[in-house]
Amino acid sequence: MDNFDDSTLEKDELLAPKKKPFNFQEFINSFNSLDPQNMGSWPSSVKITIYIFVLLLTLALAYFVLIRPLLNDIDNARAQEESLLNEYREKDSKLRNLQLYQRQIEDMERTFGELLQQLPKETEIPGLVEDINFTGVSSGLRFNTISVQPEVKQEFFIELPISIVAQGDYHAFGSFVSGLAALPRIVTLHDFVIETVPESETKSEVPVLKMTVQAKTYRYSDQTEADSAATPAGAPQP
Repeated sequence: MDNFDDSTLEKDELLAPKKKPFNFQEFINSFNSLDPQNMGSWPSSVKITIYIFVLLLTLALAYFVLIRPLLNDIDNARAQEESLLNEYREKDSKLRNLQLYQRQIEDMERTFGELLQQLPKETEIPGLVEDINFTGVSSGLRFNTISVQPEVKQEFFIELPISIVAQGDYHAFGSFVSGLAALPRIVTLHDFVIETVPESETKSEVPVLKMTVQAKTYRYSDQTEADSAATPAGAPQP
């Protein structure tokens, strides 16, 4: 029985086809001997190679024709999204700054209005001169002269100089300056000249000073006045 099995195995080994080692040159030559009319007779290695090539070609065509345009569209959409987000952030920042600027402008307009209220109108100049005179007399000064000088036009406002010459002691001058600062209208002092008055003229033991100063107040120069100043005399008004 054992002899029968051994002989059977030997016959099977002899009958079984031996696998040939892969020869690359034979594989290349097999492509030259292909019969296009009888594809079924092609070697299996050639068929598998062609199937793989067709599959790779199909995948490449699908990528370049279908997938790549979609990827480009996605990249463009992302770039557009980023651009829109940046534009939104920029506009949002401008909107916030605009609201801040509007509040600042409102504050400036309110402050400007308050300052304009402190500027005397042309009809209030005589009353302002009376206030200056009253402040000086109340402080103990004796005025020699108070005279309103010609207006000096600036770009946005008009200066109204008032020449003042007065006599008094140190305390009277200090009280006078403080009183001018407390007036409801803006008054500034310029070109101080302070001299000592001889005792023979004052007949007082307290030193008396003579102060020459130019006080200035201001009023707003509106567009109508600017146009009138720019129009030559005798020229027809529009």
